[in-house]
Amino acid sequence: MTNIKSDRSVLQQDLSSEKLLNLMTTVGLSLSQARIYLELIKIKESTAGDLCKATGVKDSRIYNILTELEQLGLIMVQTSTPKLYMVVPLAEGLHTLQERLEKDFNQRKATIKELNLRLTPLFESIVSIPSAVALIVKGKKNIVNKIHYELSKVEEEILIRFPNYKLYFEFEPVLLDLQTAGIRIDAGLCQMSLKQLQEESNRIPELPLTICKQCCDCFYLMIDQNYLLSVSNWHSTNVYAIWTSDTSLINITSFFSSSNVVQ
Repeated sequence: MTNIKSDRSVLQQDLSSEKLLNLMTTVGLSLSQARIYLELIKIKESTAGDLCKATGVKDSRIYNILTELEQLGLIMVQTSTPKLYMVVPLAEGLHTLQERLEKDFNQRKATIKELNLRLTPLFESIVSIPSAVALIVKGKKNIVNKIHYELSKVEEEILIRFPNYKLYFEFEPVLLDLQTAGIRIDAGLCQMSLKQLQEESNRIPELPLTICKQCCDCFYLMIDQNYLLSVSNWHSTNVYAIWTSDTSLINITSFFSSSNVVQ
């Protein structure tokens, strides 16, 4: 009996905690929606007037919020006088909410694609981009996002050199997908990284790897021999990359890459 009372006490504390309200707002509910929903869980059923008193939500807003919760599939209404509001079974309510969130997410993704199609002609007509452009990309996260974005646009071939085997494995799934799509992949590691891979990792690379003489903490990616992204010190706390279409830098990198191969 003591354990049951203790469990109920913990439950009541959880229901009124800010953490639980934060969880509800994180999945898309407003703070007022979360307070009303949690209040209904505690008291099982209530009128709109009693919910106003219990939660502090203004009576001018209460009916709109209750309608929104009903549309989300979290509560139901008993048509009596006055109307009584109650929660639906938890698993059912959360499942309906999840389906709603997934639908909204997919609609937003589709909107992003439509925006890209509609804004690209306008952007290209206004923004003049020189034939040889160099951009600085700061921060590892931004660099990784840039790499994934540019890999999604490759048409023929990729030359890519990794400073360590762990970074290679991070991009291996994407490179394998591109290879399956017919893209030529030349991926490489330096000798030291290959040695560490053999000593430390149980995984075997699925792509054939070019072994490079140079042992340094650099990364570079060349796409279709038209674009180059290079990172001089991947593990630096202030790492940055240079993204360029300059033909001289591309040619130099291409020559360096071919002459740096272990035969």
